[in-house]
Amino acid sequence: MKLIKILIAVLMVFGVAQASAKEPKAPKAIVVYAVGVATSFNDSVAYFTEMQVLNDATLDRDRYLHRRSGYSFQLRDYLLGQGKENFTCLVLFNAKKAKLEKELDKVKARFAKDNISLIEIKEADFKFTKPEEL
Repeated sequence: MKLIKILIAVLMVFGVAQASAKEPKAPKAIVVYAVGVATSFNDSVAYFTEMQVLNDATLDRDRYLHRRSGYSFQLRDYLLGQGKENFTCLVLFNAKKAKLEKELDKVKARFAKDNISLIEIKEADFKFTKPEEL
């Protein structure tokens, strides 16, 4: 009988914890600045896009760009269309333009230190679009 009372008390505690748990917040749409960077281990050239504004982007509660891999795939697909294969692409992003510029300067300095040529991709040639949901 004592075991049953303890089991009921434990179940009640878990039930209260579940009921009081907060629901996750939906991602909030804000203005996000982004720059795409592409580099290859087989090439001494790195590509980067002009800084672009992602008006309809969303950041999750940890301040990460929602569907960020979709933006990277867009840059990879663009480079494949230009005949550039085996590039690893990433997207640098921030809600504050000055912070993103500072981060981009660090990346460019690192590439310069490693004697990697930088080629800028103009926004007229490549523009990020919001990735589709799966």
